Amino acid sequence: MPFGATPADKISSISHFRVWQIYLASACLGLIFFVYCYIEESSGFVFAFALAVTFAMANFVVFLTKRLLFSISLIGLIDLAIILISDLRRSRDNMTLHSWDVVLFVKQPLSMAAPMEIALGALALLISSVLLIFIFKRDRPIVKRFWSAPILVLGLIAVAGTSILMPERSQTQYFWNDLHLSNFYRSLNETAEVLLRRGLILAAEAPPLQPMADPAHIEQSNRDQQTAVDTFNCTPAPQPVHIILIHEESVMVPDIFPALDFDHGLLNFYESDDRKIHRLRVETYGGASWLTQFSIFTGASTHAYGSIRNFVQVFSAGKLAQSIPQILSTCGYRNIMFTPWSKTFMSMARFYESIGFGQIDDMKVQGNQRENERDRFFFTNALNRIDEHLTKSHQPLFLYIETMSAHWPFDEVYMPEIDVKGGGPDTPPQMSEYLRRLAMVKMDDEFLRSELSRRFPNEKFLIFRYGDHHPIATMPLLGEFKAIYAEDTHFPIDSPAFFTFFASNGLGYQPPALPDLAMIDVPYLGAILLQSAGLPLPYLWQKRLDLMQQCEGLFWSCPDHQAILDFNRQLINAKNINEE
Repeated sequence: MPFGATPADKISSISHFRVWQIYLASACLGLIFFVYCYIEESSGFVFAFALAVTFAMANFVVFLTKRLLFSISLIGLIDLAIILISDLRRSRDNMTLHSWDVVLFVKQPLSMAAPMEIALGALALLISSVLLIFIFKRDRPIVKRFWSAPILVLGLIAVAGTSILMPERSQTQYFWNDLHLSNFYRSLNETAEVLLRRGLILAAEAPPLQPMADPAHIEQSNRDQQTAVDTFNCTPAPQPVHIILIHEESVMVPDIFPALDFDHGLLNFYESDDRKIHRLRVETYGGASWLTQFSIFTGASTHAYGSIRNFVQVFSAGKLAQSIPQILSTCGYRNIMFTPWSKTFMSMARFYESIGFGQIDDMKVQGNQRENERDRFFFTNALNRIDEHLTKSHQPLFLYIETMSAHWPFDEVYMPEIDVKGGGPDTPPQMSEYLRRLAMVKMDDEFLRSELSRRFPNEKFLIFRYGDHHPIATMPLLGEFKAIYAEDTHFPIDSPAFFTFFASNGLGYQPPALPDLAMIDVPYLGAILLQSAGLPLPYLWQKRLDLMQQCEGLFWSCPDHQAILDFNRQLINAKNINEE
């Protein structure tokens, strides 16, 4: 002990790590993180983005504390927590962690995690805090701000650069990939956007209360308005119509491309009972069918959700009222969904069960070996389910059937044993293959109608069909010659890239006339479906039909955009969309 040193001084002198130990431990932790990102965070700019964000965060803590090992340990534990929680969420809900999940957890922890998970998380937080305090006390403030400040600036530049250079996020990236860190960090801007607009959905500001108004009068007025919106009594006809809503995957009307050479005999497939083709405008291209489905069942535009719209089903599960299936349940219908996917795909089951589907026949129940089985495979399953139901009950049915035969890939011949026409001699090969599949879709639609009439001659059916989005085979026809994936395309909202169709056909009864408008935006389609089935409409669904006429079929791009924002506010006030 040096002359004049006290025992306390000795304890203090040995309570710190040596400088070489700090550098060595920091380098080891950094190397472990680098190897993890290299293996798990893909490659290229996605890998670089995950590194850059972690590097910048660690340097920010270094700038504040001057402690290298503590900073790396703190950010490393944060990254580890993100990875573990994201992996748990993926195993449970088939989706990696999004930063909006953290906001939801803070608001309602028990809705996001089980009590045991919360308890284990609290224990892990306690252990991590003790470890960090220990490291902080033994670490040395060896990094001067003269050096950490410019390094932090370089880190922030790296974050900005890699975020710009990263490829477009795929529509299913959070559902099919394990990019836990990059997914979480690149979602931060989406969560910031939601927080800034103070809700998931963009809506008009809630009107402020008048300071001089009588509170009792305000409360009664709000109660009266709520009652007017919520009251819905449904008394269906003595012999209600069974509803079959068919999701025609990747089906659009080829005549929107005048130069395309195809068999015009296909066009009667798209016709409703009025012998007209009714145009539908959807809000997605080449994929993300769930966006179209969401708009049909909820009557809301996914554009109102901004950059977080790709996750509307996940974050809206359990927070919607008066969806189409819920209304039909009120009207006495039994709701069954037929999907070619596993019901765990993209957290699908949780959403669809929450909006009123009491039964989901997925690929396990139906027995399909591939998602793109021929349409008549799913139609046959639905016909058998109808037969089984009607032998036991007079309850009306609502069947939602997803079909997939027109979906990509188009670089292989689908069911080559079926002899149907494709495109003309100069038609690009993938488009010619797509047209072959449309011919088979038409054949299977005729099969369904024939079988319904033959097997259930005394029942009334509404067959309501729609195209969910374009196939990627239309990219060259839309001027996208370099694009490979749907995410590579950027079309304006009024582009033909979003034009599909809808059709209403009755068996055993005559559906009412469809709206006589040049184009119908997809959020109106659910209201038209209820009207076509001869069912009463709740107040806000009738309001949608009024908006449709006011906006001449347009929704999010309605010239009177304030009317749409006001309507969204009504949906929130009526708890049709619950943002709490």
